[in-house]
Amino acid sequence: MSLRIEILISTMFKEDLNFLKPMFQYNNINDFDIIIVNQTTEDKFLSSNNPKIKVFNSLERGSPASRNLAIQNATKDICLMSDDDIVYQPNVLETITKAYQENSFATMISFEAIDEQGNKYIKYYPEGKHNKQTLKRIYTWVITFKRSVFKDNEIYFNHYFGVGSVFKGVTEYVFLRNALDKGLLMQHVSKTIVMHPNDSSGRRMANDDAIHARAAMHQRFYGNLSYLWLVKYIFFLLRQRFITLSEVSYKFTIGLKGIKMYKQLKSEGKINLLHEY
Repeated sequence: MSLRIEILISTMFKEDLNFLKPMFQYNNINDFDIIIVNQTTEDKFLSSNNPKIKVFNSLERGSPASRNLAIQNATKDICLMSDDDIVYQPNVLETITKAYQENSFATMISFEAIDEQGNKYIKYYPEGKHNKQTLKRIYTWVITFKRSVFKDNEIYFNHYFGVGSVFKGVTEYVFLRNALDKGLLMQHVSKTIVMHPNDSSGRRMANDDAIHARAAMHQRFYGNLSYLWLVKYIFFLLRQRFITLSEVSYKFTIGLKGIKMYKQLKSEGKINLLHEY
């Protein structure tokens, strides 16, 4: 099976392609088909003379808008989501191709990441088919999927979940749950494809954006059980000493605001609209 893999990179305010060099230091960049969405201003446009590197400058903001623009302009068999602060590990194309050859049923395959010290970025679940729980440990830059299947099923990043949007987090989970809920088969393969700086861990679990977004996400998938989840989550943060006793009431209020905002967007018929470009 001959598969063409396309890397979809989201970035901001870039004026040259030098940021790609560290990303592909262990691979030959000429082997890759790349789409770059550069969210920028009118005076800082990015361009490419390389026919295998396509650039789309956008004046919009928000990671969902960036990733959806990349997906909509992708043309190859497999899409690999990416940011601009990662480093691909040796033989990444071969690793992905082999995974799809061995798991031909899969419409999405997730891989694994390491941090700067070479440690697993997160404690991944064992290799196997994904479910609602295992998807919670998958970050954007280890996600690959069959472009045509996701397009046919209209699987895009929700415009309201992600950095720069209303709910600033859980963008990957909402994206992948939408695919899972439509019956798409997804597989996890325990192979490392990327290094990502260790900046998305427990120490960020208690910030306002995380609580706001996670509460909204639970309202989306579990309805009013989100209130029970919020109570349990706040006390989890307290037990783990991510927050103090004096912060409990405030953090709970942040979660309630997330649930309320999600309900409002849903009642207005906006929450599932695909953003138009």
